Amino acid sequence: MSRFSRRNFLRGLPLALGLAALPARAQPAWPARPIRLIVPQAPGGTVDLVSRVVADRLEPVLGVAFIVENKPGASGLIGVEAVKRAAPDGYTLLTASSNTHTMLPHLMDALPYDPLRDFAPVVNFGYTTKMIVVSNAVEATTLAELVSLARERPGLLNYGSSGIGSSNHLDAEVFARAAGIRLVHVPYRGAAQALNAVTTGEVQMMLVSVTSGQSLVRAGRVRGLAVFGEQRAPQLPAVPTMTECGYPGLDVRTWVGFVVPAGTPAAIVDRLNREIIALLGSTVMREWLVIQGLEAAGGTPVEFASTLRADYAKWGAVVGELGLREAATVAK
Repeated sequence: MSRFSRRNFLRGLPLALGLAALPARAQPAWPARPIRLIVPQAPGGTVDLVSRVVADRLEPVLGVAFIVENKPGASGLIGVEAVKRAAPDGYTLLTASSNTHTMLPHLMDALPYDPLRDFAPVVNFGYTTKMIVVSNAVEATTLAELVSLARERPGLLNYGSSGIGSSNHLDAEVFARAAGIRLVHVPYRGAAQALNAVTTGEVQMMLVSVTSGQSLVRAGRVRGLAVFGEQRAPQLPAVPTMTECGYPGLDVRTWVGFVVPAGTPAAIVDRLNREIIALLGSTVMREWLVIQGLEAAGGTPVEFASTLRADYAKWGAVVGELGLREAATVAK
């Protein structure tokens, strides 16, 4: 190399090195700005409650604001699709549930998202405990009396839900099949609205989470007939279990967890997982979960992905057995 060429090369070297370093400096550490947490249900339900508690506790840990956005509608489709279309940069999360990712997909002909392919699982937060509540106007004070009433009046008793394909919807149909009764489905825009319809007598019954229904039962505004699970809920010790009522083994347990758009960097997914797992391990959060009738889950993103696949197959089989896809198609 000539002296002239060498001199020009050395002059350009600092500039070249500076340009090479620009991409690294242009990408600030995550998180560097507010994070959106999309809730695909209306305010007031279990999913909404979990979202706000987790957001409040993640803010000081991650050092940025968490903006909780409720995007209800179309049984959760609107909120879920919004997250699917968001940039996979760690600044948009979705509070997913059995409803949005393992139940509803089997009831819709043209779902605008693939629940297994379009999202990266972060963590399974917890499982809900379900219960059967009825309006005080219903002439039944026990589950046996409710079943007898439904058999005497086939197709006249109705139940509320937070929408077609929701857990309230499928849970009620699973129970109806086990009891050998026929119930009429009345979907609402959110669990809170449906539960309010039970209190006013607009609908006769609902299968709802203990989280959402316990305060109304204690206040005497609705009547709790049975709790799903092997043990009575500590919040409602007077309400018997489904096993005590003669219906053992009915599995309607559902989960609430967090996912992000597919393609989100693994380092961000792992960081979110670690922080939420730490929250679940705290004494304060454990006590809160018990009070709300929730069971802590946790685990790795890989384990959550496995749960998603298993539940997707399980509820697909249930929908097929009950013939609910045809009913949902007609309802649309």
